[in-house]
Amino acid sequence: MVKAYINGIGCISPQNTIDDNWFFESITPPAGDYFNALEPSYKDYIAPNLLRRMGRAIKMGVASANLAIKQAEIESVDAIVTGTGLGCFEDSERFLLALLNNDEQFLTPTSFIQSTHNTVGSQIALIMKCHNYNFTYVHRGFSFESCLQDAMMLFNEGKENILIGGIEEHTPNFVELNRRANKFQIVPTNTPFWESTTKGIQMGEGSTFFALSKNPNNKSLACIEGVQTLYKPKTSNDILSKLNTFLSLHNLTLNDIDVTLMGFSSDSEFDNKLQEIKPIIEKESSIAYFKHLSGEFHTASSFALWLATKLIEKQALPKSITITGNSNGSIKHVLILNQYLGINYSFTLVSKI
Repeated sequence: MVKAYINGIGCISPQNTIDDNWFFESITPPAGDYFNALEPSYKDYIAPNLLRRMGRAIKMGVASANLAIKQAEIESVDAIVTGTGLGCFEDSERFLLALLNNDEQFLTPTSFIQSTHNTVGSQIALIMKCHNYNFTYVHRGFSFESCLQDAMMLFNEGKENILIGGIEEHTPNFVELNRRANKFQIVPTNTPFWESTTKGIQMGEGSTFFALSKNPNNKSLACIEGVQTLYKPKTSNDILSKLNTFLSLHNLTLNDIDVTLMGFSSDSEFDNKLQEIKPIIEKESSIAYFKHLSGEFHTASSFALWLATKLIEKQALPKSITITGNSNGSIKHVLILNQYLGINYSFTLVSKI
């Protein structure tokens, strides 16, 4: 079975992940009921003449892709595959507001051109002068998982180096509309995040890119062994059954998993199935969570993959993300068990090389 080796990572998130040496020394709290990404000084990553025309999602995507490529020490890739749920939402909103405010006249094309979901991937390709395969997946909660699956199929076809990433942004208007629809909440402090009894999520945003290769090299940090998606499982037993089958394909059981990263979102309606299988998993594996750091968004699993890679690289499980278990012993296998709105479930297996 084809594997994917992670040789470089670039992560812009609500935490200080832009600093490659950061490992949960300090935690940035949400802005009430949502998270804002901690954005760097983009002039360090993007040429000023390009920067002034870019929206936030494009800036985050190009900068994080730049970091991944730089860390992997490669100059070109055979493919660029991106995933996003909302795309360049800020530019879409800007164009539509200009349409309304200017009575459909005297409109500049920049926001319209940059409002499409594939803008980030195409901008990266233009900067890298990459004329190879370039694809963007807009599959809601499966957007980033689709990138991973595509990359692994491309490796099977003979590609050697691939850049993949997940990008998401929100705007003040988007936050306010969701707040009025009662989709957000300030997470109560009297109940553990993973045992939420109330409805509502904390929206997040960010961009995480990975430089992948078909074969390991001296830059390889971890190995992605497989990924599987599951749509609208009826019961928690369905999830557990599919999970055991997934692990068996890699000659593993839950007992072989050192850390399971579970995608609890703080919404009791969406988390209920994960809450039901948690007691079974914690008997076999340490359990950690991550959306209290990143927030919930379509491609939050890309942040989880960054985290899984870091756990393997550092060989430690920080207390700030631990639900049960400890960091004693080596971390060889990390399983990401994510869910998005109780509809899209996915398994991603990351292993030490």
